[in-house]
Amino acid sequence: MPVIGGNAINHGVAYAGMVADGELSNAVSKVNKGTVNIAFGLGVASDGDDGAKLPTSASTAADFIGIVKRELNRAYATGDVFGAVAKRDMSVETMAPTWVVARVAVTKDDPVYWVVGDGTGTNQGQFSNVVGAAATLAVLIPNAKWVSSAGAGALAKISLKIGG
Repeated sequence: MPVIGGNAINHGVAYAGMVADGELSNAVSKVNKGTVNIAFGLGVASDGDDGAKLPTSASTAADFIGIVKRELNRAYATGDVFGAVAKRDMSVETMAPTWVVARVAVTKDDPVYWVVGDGTGTNQGQFSNVVGAAATLAVLIPNAKWVSSAGAGALAKISLKIGG
């Protein structure tokens, strides 16, 4: 018998870190070597052979690995950042159209810049379409582009072709 009435489920269209469609995708396994959880949908930097972390103002495009992939494989305590748990394994998407939160308004086919510093320590790992949006320091990510348009703070798709 079908459920009728008060049990409606209202899922969002997309979530940060979610692979957008069925195109070719590649994810690598890394360890979050930081001391805090990294939110799904943020870009991370290499940290040794097996690790990844949020970028610092010294990070370059060569340090960029990919986007922390949304996975529902862990329990979280109330108040925890929903993402890659500190000191645990995570999947990092290196090739796929992936949903992220746009730091500024972006347009389809714009270049992708990875925010590595902003003076506040709160926006590292986000994505933009300009090098210095909103007092940030960002680096161009080769072989990546915005594949949808969105306003600042909204979800948009980035296509990555970084490799493994």
